[in-house]
Amino acid sequence: MTEGRVVKPLAVFVVVLVAILGATFLLAVLAPGGSGPPDGQSIDGQSPPQYQPDAVDAPVDPEAGEIEIDTDTNDRRILVDTDHENQVAERDLEPVTEAVFEADHTLEYGVSDGDEFGDELDRYDGVLIIQPLQSYTTAERIALREYTDDGGRVVILAEPTQTRLSTGFGQSTATVSFGATDVLEQYDVRVGAERLYNMDDEATDNNFKSIYASPTEESDLSDGVETVNFDTAGYVATDGGVDTKFTAVEGTRTLETRRLGTYPTVVRNDNVVFVADTTFIRESDVYDADNEVFVGNLIEFLVTDEPSSPANGTATENGTATENGTAARVREGAALRR
Repeated sequence: MTEGRVVKPLAVFVVVLVAILGATFLLAVLAPGGSGPPDGQSIDGQSPPQYQPDAVDAPVDPEAGEIEIDTDTNDRRILVDTDHENQVAERDLEPVTEAVFEADHTLEYGVSDGDEFGDELDRYDGVLIIQPLQSYTTAERIALREYTDDGGRVVILAEPTQTRLSTGFGQSTATVSFGATDVLEQYDVRVGAERLYNMDDEATDNNFKSIYASPTEESDLSDGVETVNFDTAGYVATDGGVDTKFTAVEGTRTLETRRLGTYPTVVRNDNVVFVADTTFIRESDVYDADNEVFVGNLIEFLVTDEPSSPANGTATENGTATENGTAARVREGAALRR
């Protein structure tokens, strides 16, 4: 008797449950679009625009273009400094090396025959210095200043101080700082203390720290360039006497203090150009935005001569200038190489 009282309600429960499940399945099959909306299709009230498929992949700069070096000169030699713990490897500059070769010039790494950096400068028409961590000696700084005063061209790329995570058997952090502050100060320039960022999607390359910079004026450095992309951009602090060639786009701030401002990123002081970023010239970034055009302009700057000014020589009656003794020796050495 007790068994029947338990079995009968249980059977009724099972029948009702089966009926409910069957009705639910039938409604799903018979309803329009019974299989449900395709994945990603908007459902009113449940799918905000930012989650739609078209918004998933943010646009990035197309990686296309070619580094072009167009000058009337040939057989020029460019030294890439690797003697001061520079944060660059030859593979990073392979596209640049290839473009320099195609333009009938040479890109060389480090000084030859074990000579000192300062002693070898006169062998080169231009010098490229990328993020040295080691400081320059007093003799090297003097030699570099004499080199630029006498007509030699130098391009310096640097990043602000950063803390990086190193991996291995254990994780640790290391502070990475630009090591040629004394060199820059000879040209009235310093590396800004902070990195830059911008929260406007139109002002970055899919990363708020990957900012854009634009020319401030028409010049040889900005020829053909509308926008350059800097992944580790800092800014340039100056005390006057330099020409600002590029600034970070509007809305850019400093990363730590959040200061909004107009930040110079590329400046020139006579025969020296300073860029507050190193990523744009590397193989991984050189074809972003107009980076490859800007890189070509920098190489042209390194291999192009300008007429000597009275500051570097002696003015003559017709307003031209003759080279002083040191400058003449520089050009004589270059002529012997060619």
